[in-house]
Amino acid sequence: MRDLSHPIATGMQVYPGDPAVTVEPALLLARDGVDVAALHLGSHTGTHLDAPSHCVEGGRTTARISLRELTGDALIVHLEALAPRATYGLPEIRAALDGPLPDRMPPIVVFDTGWAAHFGSAAALNHPALSVDAATDLVRRGMRVLAVDTLSPDPTGVDTDFPVHQVVLGADALIVENLCNLDGLPARVRIGFFPLPVDADGAPVRAVAFESLTEASS
Repeated sequence: MRDLSHPIATGMQVYPGDPAVTVEPALLLARDGVDVAALHLGSHTGTHLDAPSHCVEGGRTTARISLRELTGDALIVHLEALAPRATYGLPEIRAALDGPLPDRMPPIVVFDTGWAAHFGSAAALNHPALSVDAATDLVRRGMRVLAVDTLSPDPTGVDTDFPVHQVVLGADALIVENLCNLDGLPARVRIGFFPLPVDADGAPVRAVAFESLTEASS
């Protein structure tokens, strides 16, 4: 299996305005007999899940999302040579798939823009974003989890109403952000996203790509 998650560490990059991350000792082995760390972080730290309640009044929280929804067949769309702030839509997606989109998408669709390489730097803020039309069509074709290797499927740090979030979360589907290690994955793979069991608008996840169906179900 392959880990698709950024490690959580003090001072790591977060979405602008989100709580800063600190991981520090609370108890010490030499003093207290055990090591225990104190964690301070937002619900959207690192590789994480956006639940519908993140943007939708009355939407589901993580407590109402089953792991079954977050584990399954995935389509990996590798998009190459994207410019900063580029908007990728249906033409780019079709080209990346070397043909038309299937009428029915697998439940999980993952976009590899290559921007995970910029995580932790100012360049990460200038990531490409998904078009609203593409998001709408993907939901119509059966996508239930949109996963990206960027800070957001919408542009970051600009005046926005988060339209892609509104489309996806408004359909009671889910978003996973800040994936990494997507390069070289085949176009079809089994993926699992395992969030912390906290009843909130989102949660950090351990994201895993499985090498086989047997491994995914074991």
